[in-house]
Amino acid sequence: MAGGLRERKKERTRALLQRAALRLAVERGVEQVTVADIAAAADVSPRTYFNYFSSREQAFVADDLERGRHFVELVTAAAESAPVWPLLRAAALEAFGASAQPREEELLKQQLLRSSPEVLAHVLSTFDPLERQLVHELRRRVGTGERALPHLLANAVIAALRAAVEVWLAAADSDFEQVLGECFDVLAPAFVPLADRSAASPVRS
Repeated sequence: MAGGLRERKKERTRALLQRAALRLAVERGVEQVTVADIAAAADVSPRTYFNYFSSREQAFVADDLERGRHFVELVTAAAESAPVWPLLRAAALEAFGASAQPREEELLKQQLLRSSPEVLAHVLSTFDPLERQLVHELRRRVGTGERALPHLLANAVIAALRAAVEVWLAAADSDFEQVLGECFDVLAPAFVPLADRSAASPVRS
């Protein structure tokens, strides 16, 4: 019981720090926000902040990065014979669907990405290794010899996620997991015939 209580307290503190970081960055601009400011807004010490995040910028993307890693792990661990597009859909729903950030935090994050080239560049550089890892796994799985297909599949996943966030934020009564599934379904006709035709005989790299 005590362990569970400690974990819940840690999760609350982490969430408070992320919310404070996003709010302050949107209100003041990223360059005007320090770790000490974020810690004070969450009513903790700077030392406590660094128990959760290694830098100011990490607080902006930590949860998304964790979900992204989980997504790639799910794809990599799936059965070799799994049809690729349904696999990507199922992995995305598990990794991103049920664990979406609260709407208020996501709105703040989207505002920050639109207003701060620095944060956007940090996000892109943070997720680039994950995208390359996903492309490598998809190239191994589809085995079609078509150089563009793994990149197109990876970018289709990113497009589905971005579109789902936009639709979800625009409709207050929408469910993110449902919207995300719909985005994958819209894209499915373009990718199922290509992505699944060689799934049973992947190319080993």
